[in-house]
Amino acid sequence: MRAGIAESDSTVGPRMVPISIVISTLVAIYILLAIVLIPANATRHFNFVDERGAITVLSAVFLAMGCGFGFASFLLSAGSARSVRCFWSLVSAALGFLVLDELLQFHERIGNRLDGIDLLGLTSSGTIRGWNDVIVILYGLIAVPVGVMLLPIMVRYQTFLKLICSAFVAYVLHTTIDSLVEPPTILSVILEESAKLFCSLFVALACLAGLLVHAGGTLPPDTQDGA
Repeated sequence: MRAGIAESDSTVGPRMVPISIVISTLVAIYILLAIVLIPANATRHFNFVDERGAITVLSAVFLAMGCGFGFASFLLSAGSARSVRCFWSLVSAALGFLVLDELLQFHERIGNRLDGIDLLGLTSSGTIRGWNDVIVILYGLIAVPVGVMLLPIMVRYQTFLKLICSAFVAYVLHTTIDSLVEPPTILSVILEESAKLFCSLFVALACLAGLLVHAGGTLPPDTQDGA
């Protein structure tokens, strides 16, 4: 296992470093432009708070890219262990759902309905700000145990694991700002949505790293037996 991991990282890891740095820099510039370039009569944080804004659009693009990279890894993993193929199919399906959620606003719509009926009285009592926030946090709470179960597979893709951990850190920052800053300010919204965008970016880069392992013919150890 150690030999296989070292072999995959020796090719994929160094290739992902400049890619990650360049794209992260471009995303930072994109965020600055999103602050400056706003529609007429719109607020300074329009591109961050509005679902039609530049941040949500690019976030959905990155998630869609990650979904595509994950599906391509699934296709290229033919002949690998069943656990590896299941892993990439799950990654692709999960990201596909998140893309639809980002574009069709599943959690916003469900959250608004739950707020309307005041489920369990949590909204009116001030226990939670809104069910929208709760649902987003639940995504992360579900991802943690699933990630632990999938760790034996992810550890075979070390670059993927590092990038997906970076994405999770950005997710925690995003949800922390969203949950703790009340009422939201222009600065808090910009920081929150910027963290969300970097989360999506690191997810896409992680899936790209996994794809490069398979595309380069360097499969992780113990995955070429078709078991």
